Amino acid sequence: MSAKFCLLIPSKVLRIEKYFGQKLDSWLAEAEAANISNCGLSNYALYSLSEFQKRPDVNLNLPDNIGDRYYVIDWGFYFMSDAILRDFLSWLAQIYVYGEVGVLKYWSDELRRFPPIKISKIQQYISHFSMNNLPLDELCFFSLGKVNETS
Repeated sequence: MSAKFCLLIPSKVLRIEKYFGQKLDSWLAEAEAANISNCGLSNYALYSLSEFQKRPDVNLNLPDNIGDRYYVIDWGFYFMSDAILRDFLSWLAQIYVYGEVGVLKYWSDELRRFPPIKISKIQQYISHFSMNNLPLDELCFFSLGKVNETS
């Protein structure tokens, strides 16, 4: 059993930006080069939310109506710093400013010996958020339209 990290991004991002995978790889490579201590940033997996939900090591039971609205970028054991997360969400908001992005630290355990992941209320500002305070198994959403705003 181990803690892992992922982001849920609106599926419209991939429909709007046809080369999203290439642009994501490029952004991650630049961010990794600028932050040498953050090795592992470019090691991710991209899933549809329904694919992610079917994984045997993830105890995720979300309403059916959001299954096709999100993709999951799973970084596994890599946890972003607060600054990199804000930079990434700012970059993402330049592609698609509407909707919400989810931030999740989850237990990975094929025996599912932990409570299911729950959804928290939408947070107002990413500037108030700290990765150190990210609760386990609680999906925190942020409005992409407010990523660059402060209180």
